[in-house]
Amino acid sequence: MTYGSGPDIHLERKDRPISSPPDGTTVLGAWGQLAWFAAVAVAWSILLMGLPLDPDYTAGELLDHLASWLRTGVLYPELGATPPYRVLNYPPLVLVAGRVLAGLGLSELAAGRAVNAVGLVALVVVAAWWARARGAGSTTVAGTVGLLGASFPVLYGAGQFHIELWASALTLGGFALLHRAGGRREAALAGAALALACFAKQTQVVPALVALAWAWRYRRTAAPVATAALTALGLVGWAAITLVWGFEPWRHMIEYTVGTYSLANLGLQAASHALPWAVLLAFAARTAWLERTTAAADPVFWLWVGSLVWSLSAARIGSGYAYYLDLHLATAIWVGPRIFGVGRSGPRRLWGWLLAVQIVGADVGVGATLAVNAARLRAVDDELPSLCAALSDAPDVIAEDVGIARACGRRPVLHPFIMTSLAERGRWDPSPLEAAVRRGDVPVVLLLFDPREPARGAHGERWPPGLLEAFARAPSVERLPPGYWVLRW
Repeated sequence: MTYGSGPDIHLERKDRPISSPPDGTTVLGAWGQLAWFAAVAVAWSILLMGLPLDPDYTAGELLDHLASWLRTGVLYPELGATPPYRVLNYPPLVLVAGRVLAGLGLSELAAGRAVNAVGLVALVVVAAWWARARGAGSTTVAGTVGLLGASFPVLYGAGQFHIELWASALTLGGFALLHRAGGRREAALAGAALALACFAKQTQVVPALVALAWAWRYRRTAAPVATAALTALGLVGWAAITLVWGFEPWRHMIEYTVGTYSLANLGLQAASHALPWAVLLAFAARTAWLERTTAAADPVFWLWVGSLVWSLSAARIGSGYAYYLDLHLATAIWVGPRIFGVGRSGPRRLWGWLLAVQIVGADVGVGATLAVNAARLRAVDDELPSLCAALSDAPDVIAEDVGIARACGRRPVLHPFIMTSLAERGRWDPSPLEAAVRRGDVPVVLLLFDPREPARGAHGERWPPGLLEAFARAPSVERLPPGYWVLRW
């Protein structure tokens, strides 16, 4: 029975091979794709290792949270009338790991990157193990994991200070263990993994509920144990967070996290992160329809559908590539064995060519995007001494990119995007800060746009109107390469 044209095989604990031996072209494609993934991930990570800041906006915020925690002992500050104005929208699991490594002598940035690198390794190991447990041979596993080399959400996050790789690795591990559960031990581990994923990123509760729903439908013996383990560990985690930090973390993660939504933003994010995988997504839908009798009972398909639906939450303004990470993972695990594990009986000629063009095109697109980011970061690194000198001796600065403020040894006064979102919803009053800027109490501001021109796109979303007006009236505006504006009062 083949993946290209017939029903899938529902694999129980005693798995068996899912396909015939692959032909030479398939072997070359699978191992070549894996080699590409490994080469790009390692090269990108090594490049970032030698630079003082990460390219992603959120990575800079996470660095500031960890640095502030180490210096002040406060991870979830009470949002008041005095700076710094920052909100940690995430649970503490990855930051706790970062603090442990920082305590061993690593810098905050190196510690965060190291934790994330281990998360990537964990993600690859779990994906490979689950594919293998489902009956895939070595070549099929190589191709399935190699598809991640065509994923911008996977590769861009690698090497940076982020939390998503750990969150997705634990979620994937929970699904895999639940699928394999033949006894109480594996079921309990599955529930624990799903719970830990939620303490890396709270939105992982959505795929966790999908996993439990699948278990209650198709693994009735494992479902109660997995549910009990998830609930128990969830309560323990809740109690531990509350005991250490009080109720402030829950305000940060729940009350302060709800944002505003835009269909235009959803379209932009889908065009950026779903469209480049359009053929793979279409092929996943096609095979699921052809194999609908067995697909309905397959946890990978449940994860794929759940991730596809949940990706609609990218309508939230400020969303990005991370909202599509689980969808890419589920797609790779679903279609990988069907592309690389069927030999001559795989996708028919048209689909085969479409998939080949899709994968190679995505590889090239991801590689080119990373190269552009690498060039931009090198340009920033070359100019960093002059950028830091432009900040004078001010210990506190307003910076659009809080990562560069930390790279210059300064403390950011605020995290602009989240505070602007809170201001729009009446949760934070920016007027005292706006008045302070107009008076010159904050002598230096570092922006990524000319404040004398209308702020567009993400730049406009990151600042309250009152601050934009104050920036536009700065007595001194100086443009510095590569694309920074320094404002002085």
